[in-house]
Amino acid sequence: MNLKKFLAKLQGELKDTERSNNGEWAAAFNSGLIYAMKTAEQLEESDKTKMNLKELERANTLVQDVKILETLSKSEIYHIAVKYPDGRDDCLFMEDEIKEKIQKVFEDYADELKAELKDLGVDYEYTRID
Repeated sequence: MNLKKFLAKLQGELKDTERSNNGEWAAAFNSGLIYAMKTAEQLEESDKTKMNLKELERANTLVQDVKILETLSKSEIYHIAVKYPDGRDDCLFMEDEIKEKIQKVFEDYADELKAELKDLGVDYEYTRID
């Protein structure tokens, strides 16, 4: 028998006692039982939303990544640093069409990570704090 059912049963038995004994004591005890039942309900609900440590760490990483990707998707990209396979470093100027495509990739990837967060039970909404 779970806690909520037990408390409900106890409350039913208390009503019988209330009629035959001191009504004041029983009323106070009854209000305590009602509080305990509400607390048991809240505990039952919170158990449904528990995350294990691995999921919590993953959610934290995803939130950080989404923030970075959203910032990059709204930023102007002028140059990109490149290291070629032969080891040479270079800095390439970005054309408007390429910039837009890269920003779109950042947006799409951020949306994918938000969907993964939602699967973990996290509703992501970024609000900038200045």
